[in-house]
Amino acid sequence: MVRVAALITFLACVVLSEAQHEPGFCAFYEQCGFNPLVDDSTALIPPIVPCLNYSPARHLTGAHYLKLKRVCPMLDNGETNTFACCSIRQLNSLDNMLRLFKVILLRCPSCADNFAHLHCINTCSPNQTQTVEVTKVMNITTFQNTMDTAVVAYKAFISTTFADSAFGSCKNVRIPATGGFAIGTMCGPYGATQCTPQYWYDFQGDSSNGLAPLDIDFKLINEGNTTGLPAGVVPYNGRALKCNETTPTGGEACSCQDCTESCQMIQISPTTSPFTLLVADGYLVVSIILFCLLTN
Repeated sequence: MVRVAALITFLACVVLSEAQHEPGFCAFYEQCGFNPLVDDSTALIPPIVPCLNYSPARHLTGAHYLKLKRVCPMLDNGETNTFACCSIRQLNSLDNMLRLFKVILLRCPSCADNFAHLHCINTCSPNQTQTVEVTKVMNITTFQNTMDTAVVAYKAFISTTFADSAFGSCKNVRIPATGGFAIGTMCGPYGATQCTPQYWYDFQGDSSNGLAPLDIDFKLINEGNTTGLPAGVVPYNGRALKCNETTPTGGEACSCQDCTESCQMIQISPTTSPFTLLVADGYLVVSIILFCLLTN
């Protein structure tokens, strides 16, 4: 068994070293088992991790395609042309995770949509290897009671344009039950007042908080900056919805209470011409005349 584990570790290192960042390829695929680094008894989300699997993206059809279309509509290109790097089991787990956060973000559909957008890209994008880089793997006993190599940490490369826009759509959203800012519960020790896009994503990728099944190191990259990026990596730069926009699935624009862009500026303008006498303020002239009459 020790020799088998050592061989698996060696092969995993070979795969990691040979994996390329290119369109149309996956870095991982299918659910492998539970993350041995996370205490699943205290985790709010089951810490299920994917199997290391450098392979072409799969063509989705039937129930698999319909599930992706519902959970990650931003990846839907029609059943004929939709490819992805996630199994239907992964989509089920992703759906459960997103439902949990949508309870917090439900007052603002575009914010919830942007939150789901990035996690769909990390998990299912057909160009997964271009936006993620696996950084840590472990040999685990799979759900099929066999040994396999699981991904327990990876880097996710995102453009600051997308990250800032997604954060902006969520920063003023309030939790219905408490009236507090939703972002305050999703930014760790920084709360709502000190939260930034980087802190927000750091919290989302921290497996110690019980809400992330594995560690994700989010790298926010300025658009056009390629310094230090692995060859072939293209930071994700999809379009994040503004909070005053409707979602493609019919979600309404966020209210003024949760989105400053939805608050219409009210300009007060005079409805009648000012009262004047001899080009002077009419009320002032009348006041002077009355004063003179009363003092005579």
